[in-house]
Amino acid sequence: MPRRHLPAFVLLLLTMGLTAAEPVRLIFDTDMDSDCDDVGALAMVHAMADGDEVELLGVAVSSHHEWSAPCTDAINTWYGRPDISIGAPKGHAAQAKSKFAKTIAERFPHDLTSAAQAEDAVALYRRLLFAAPDRSVVIVTVGDLTNIADLLKSPASGDQPDGVTLAKQKVALWVCMGGNFIGKPAHDDLKLTNNNFTGDKAGSLYAVRHWPTRLVFVGREIGSVPSGLKAGARLQELPADHPVRVGYEAYFGGQPKDRHVADQTAVLFAVRGLRDYWDIEAKGFMDLQADNTFTWNYAADRHEYLLKRTVDGKPNDREIEGVIEGLMMHHRTKPIR
Repeated sequence: MPRRHLPAFVLLLLTMGLTAAEPVRLIFDTDMDSDCDDVGALAMVHAMADGDEVELLGVAVSSHHEWSAPCTDAINTWYGRPDISIGAPKGHAAQAKSKFAKTIAERFPHDLTSAAQAEDAVALYRRLLFAAPDRSVVIVTVGDLTNIADLLKSPASGDQPDGVTLAKQKVALWVCMGGNFIGKPAHDDLKLTNNNFTGDKAGSLYAVRHWPTRLVFVGREIGSVPSGLKAGARLQELPADHPVRVGYEAYFGGQPKDRHVADQTAVLFAVRGLRDYWDIEAKGFMDLQADNTFTWNYAADRHEYLLKRTVDGKPNDREIEGVIEGLMMHHRTKPIR
């Protein structure tokens, strides 16, 4: 359903984001291995934190790649936030090759030398959520859904409830970069690939089926194939010691080039809401199957997904690219500590 059909008060909340007065309390969940858009997405989080739009509570890494967590710590440290908690999976998790994670980790100072040193991702989630006000946290996942599934499966401990209850109490919104919403009703075209679900099929199925609060999907057609949105070439204008430039150089094996912005669009929506960037389908739910195919089912209203928007009959792709690129080009305002 386009947003013009939503009730006025719902439209206002969606357009403004969760709150106009306070920064968004954000947990960023990333694989930080296979694709450089994770670097760009984390850079955007820090840029918006510098602008008081975000309070970054912590970062969960969903990959077992040995350099993913140290790379994340190096980026956080460069932006002046070396004490941001980082969690990593201690059990089963996917792992992909990375062209940039080791390069960033070895080039920039940080404290976390390996994923083994990182806090358990489930413990991180439980600690951060338990300490947060009720219904105040936004989670954005731009990688595998392993950590979300493991959180939901976690039992009660001490004065903390089980994972499903904790998420229901504390999380206002989960934004998931995943799915390909093609056709009407939408279905997943696996020819476009969907690594964020297929890396951990069982975890994805469990997370999507058991999530207890608002869940909005940002499909590949919003910021990747076949949207055509891209950013990255202008990173060559940044100083040579900027980690985002270094990450894109390592990914492309030389000069930074434009790359899709799938993860960046998820972050942008998680923090700023719809604004005039997108519309939204607010009816139905993702009927995900074990093989990671799905159809959009209108039998119940449990999930939502973003829709591309046109302005004066034309896609607003260049506007969104400009916003994303500007945030990726941001230089730190906090000194390295």
